[in-house]
Formats: sequence, C-alpha cells, structure tokens
Amino acid sequence: MEISKVIVEVQLDFSEESDKALKVLFNVAEELLDKYNLWVEIIPVHLWFTDPLEAELSDLPKIFINGKLRFIGKAPSKREATKAILEHAGLPPKTSESTGFNYVRADFDGGLPDAVLASEYH
Repeated sequence: MEISKVIVEVQLDFSEESDKALKVLFNVAEELLDKYNLWVEIIPVHLWFTDPLEAELSDLPKIFINGKLRFIGKAPSKREATKAILEHAGLPPKTSESTGFNYVRADFDGGLPDAVLASEYH
C-alpha cells in the first residue's frame, strides 16, 4: 500500500479565522488519509506582531500547499481545502516560498502619528 504525501504550511495569528482554518485542515487531512491514503502533513506557524498595523497588513491565515500559496486571509471550506490538496497530490513538494515583509517607519511633523509602510516580498 503506497501513501502519497502533501505538505501544508499554515501561517496563523490568534484570530477566529486562523483557528477555523486549522480545524478545517486537520479534518480534511484525516479524511484524505482514510479515503485516499494521502498523508497530509500540517505545519502550523504562528506569527507574532508587536504593532497592530503589522497584524492588519499580514492578511492571515495564509495556507501554502506543497510550497504554493493557495489561500490568503480566510479559512477555506472543507470542500475547497480538499480540492486544493488533491490537486497537489502526487506532485513533489517545493521549498516553501520565502515570504516576508519590509518595514519602513516614517515620522511626520505637524502632530501626525508615526506611519509604518509594509511591503510583502516572495
């Protein structure tokens, strides 16, 4: 009996949407192992932010399947997650896309608060 493997990396914060995404993925992983002999390895990565603006700009949860970004900013439905994982079954895992943020702080005169400009890179 041969078992295929799919790697799912989930970048999370402490929101309800992230919690929902993780629960859906674990349910789908269990179902796919039972039905298709497909091993789904889920790697949760919690991201911590010190600035509320950073958290807002991060648009979490982000779900990478075999290194490819598939969902951003919302938890997928069970059907969506199953379909996306099955599309990647049998494909070799890629290294996860290198994702990060560049931050630039700007101080403004005239009583305006500091601003943080963030840009995402891959």
